[in-house]
Amino acid sequence: MTTPFVRTVIAACFAASAALLVAAPAISAPSISRSVGKPLSEADKAMKANDFATATAKVQEAQAVEGRTPYDDYTINQFAANLALKQNDLKTAEKYFTAAAASPAMPADDRKNIYTVTVQVATNIQDWPTVATYAKQLQAMNALEANLIEPYAVALYNTGDQAGALQVAQTQIAADKAANRQPSQALLQIVLNGQAGSKDNAGAIATLEGLVVDYGNPNDWARLIEPAFGKGMTDLQALNLYRLRVATDATTSVEDYAIMATVTTKAGYPGETVSMLEHGLAKGEIKPGDQTAAPLAAARAKVPGDKRELPGFDAQAKARKTGDFDVKVAETYYGYGQYADAETAARRAMSKGGVKDPAEAPMVLGMALARQGKNAEAIDVFSKVGGNANEQKIAHLWTLYCQRKYTTPQKG
Repeated sequence: MTTPFVRTVIAACFAASAALLVAAPAISAPSISRSVGKPLSEADKAMKANDFATATAKVQEAQAVEGRTPYDDYTINQFAANLALKQNDLKTAEKYFTAAAASPAMPADDRKNIYTVTVQVATNIQDWPTVATYAKQLQAMNALEANLIEPYAVALYNTGDQAGALQVAQTQIAADKAANRQPSQALLQIVLNGQAGSKDNAGAIATLEGLVVDYGNPNDWARLIEPAFGKGMTDLQALNLYRLRVATDATTSVEDYAIMATVTTKAGYPGETVSMLEHGLAKGEIKPGDQTAAPLAAARAKVPGDKRELPGFDAQAKARKTGDFDVKVAETYYGYGQYADAETAARRAMSKGGVKDPAEAPMVLGMALARQGKNAEAIDVFSKVGGNANEQKIAHLWTLYCQRKYTTPQKG
């Protein structure tokens, strides 16, 4: 049940908008030829009126003028780029912005603006070589804006400069942490890949923990939970990890869902067998009629009787001097999603003592609190879980769940 640390960076596109438009030079600028300035002036008026057909025709008229100067072409390219942006034609916009950016006639004062917009447009269409080229120039000018650092790092990574990407990512993450800002998901993934490539397992785990707390991607949760299945793990310990898989929506194979069903069935928790397998069905990770169909049908048949017997079992547990029955009642309530009842029974078990596994009651109490959103209380309980290394590792992972900063797990 182990998987290596492997992560592919997928950058989110940055929304294109009219905010990307750059100011075109004044048509009356003396360096623009009169024969070019006239159609561009008319194109400008047409663009402002959203008459794109006329604007396009006038830009083409300017492009057809003979004897144009380099500055004429530079100005025409800016108009053509802005016109394409107004029509959400990002590929055409990028074509003309890169032409303007490469122009020897571009004034020095225009460089930051032109390079910045070129990077933004290229990011939208994931043209990483262009992003890397002009972001690097902005960096050399000490003019790379904060919102371009992430696409710059992603561009370096996707164009094969992993060392450069790692350096940019680590610098920005350190700055974000120092300013108490949430680091970018893409930058964290770049660092994770670098750590995995250098076999820095401890560093990779720390970065992965940061990713799940900040963003909750189901694939990241799966990568973090999977290695926790260690030697000597009991069924109950495995069950607590499977419960975390469900709570976090961690990516889970049909084979693991089948194992989950085997563990809950063996423990005598048909309600939890049903809830776990129905979770897999809802996510589309298991299908009707596959290897989980038989245990699901069997568990569903047992649930009505199990629910009828639960109040009597709870009453018996309350009457006992030790907490051994109480903790089993808590586990059963947890499996049915009755987390407040599970909390009550688990607290009873802890107050009485006499439970065979001293870590069981605090673990189910912490999980029940976590599923109710009582995160601070749950963290306190998990911090006091004793037991062996497996128990403490599971408590640590559940603590990360309680520290989560996201509301909806992010994919990517």
